[in-house]
Amino acid sequence: MSMCDHTNVEEVERAVKLFNRYHSPEAKAKIVECRRNTVVVKFEGAILFRSCCLYDYFEDILYCSNLKMEIEGYEGREDGFYVRYRISTG
Repeated sequence: MSMCDHTNVEEVERAVKLFNRYHSPEAKAKIVECRRNTVVVKFEGAILFRSCCLYDYFEDILYCSNLKMEIEGYEGREDGFYVRYRISTG
């Protein structure tokens, strides 16, 4: 995790821990990349591949965080979903 704003990554880590507290073991989140104003979180769990509310899981990170963030996009891979969040600076 390079070039990461220390305060932002701590807040996203807190949000991921909160997400995992409520959704694990069915769904788990993990930070895989952090840049100054973007964070990529990997979501894994069999329920995600069968869920009609997949995007809701991604949005839960927004609600668990105290940062102004938005989802920039996501990509589904064999090992999970990779979601890119943009953190607002203003």
